[in-house]
Amino acid sequence: MKKTLIFLFMCLPMMAMAQTTLTPEQKLEQAQRQLEEAKAALEQAKAAKAKAEAEAKARKEAEAKNIEKKIAETKAEAERLAREAAAISEAASKSQASPSPKAGDSAVEGSTSDAWVVPTTPATAAARANKSVRTENKDNKDFYLQKGIIPEVGGQVVWMETVDAPGATADQLYDKAFAYLTELTQGSNQLDGSKVALVNKSEHSIVATVHEKLVFSSSFLSLDFTQFNYVLQATCRDGQATLTMNRLTYNYDVQGNVSNLTAEQWITDKYAVNKKQTRLLPVSGKFRRATVDRKNSIFEGFVQALK
Repeated sequence: MKKTLIFLFMCLPMMAMAQTTLTPEQKLEQAQRQLEEAKAALEQAKAAKAKAEAEAKARKEAEAKNIEKKIAETKAEAERLAREAAAISEAASKSQASPSPKAGDSAVEGSTSDAWVVPTTPATAAARANKSVRTENKDNKDFYLQKGIIPEVGGQVVWMETVDAPGATADQLYDKAFAYLTELTQGSNQLDGSKVALVNKSEHSIVATVHEKLVFSSSFLSLDFTQFNYVLQATCRDGQATLTMNRLTYNYDVQGNVSNLTAEQWITDKYAVNKKQTRLLPVSGKFRRATVDRKNSIFEGFVQALK
């Protein structure tokens, strides 16, 4: 009996192997299933690869287009600056070649040319501080969310205001506008390079390039501000004068890291307002508020100067 049991235990593994051994038909079915699974996995891998390649190609094309756009914009800006520099240089040369004005007179008043010239600032020009540029209206935040509060003309931020002055001649308005822009560019918040750059007496037109401190917040321990750059142009005619403000840029220094920003890509609705158009973004929003306040201060001062 004992020998029989031992024999049966020895045969059990062989019986199990016999039961798990596949028939040729089963082996074929198993191989076919494995082949189908391998094919499906291959197709999935191909699809994933194709998708990744398509996405990478789209990103490269978008980056290339963006680079081309920036190159074109840079070239256009460089050409514009070159033309402006040439005009200023030519005007400066003409100004130096012309006779020196008498004491107390400006080069503008003695000029009979139709060309643009660089003005000579009168020695008695007012140089008192400008009005404070920190006029943020924290109690009326919706004011800065208004549609069109940052106007764009041809893709550029441009503010323009025409002031009626019945009975005033173009010459009278020109003199007042020149005095106002001279005073503005000599305020205590102004930086190097801020000046009345060009004038055209015969066309009653004045161009001022402005570089100033635009203050966001000030305390005993810190001062948060940016260098604010822009161009003002005043054009006068009998009974009316127009002031234009454009080419707005910022140089923002944070712990030695300077960011060069344009108004078009910083304070417009696309960049300074959230998607729901319900609030200003923290950083670009403070630039938008301060810029609008400064613009309002400048234009209000211009209106007062023409009275």
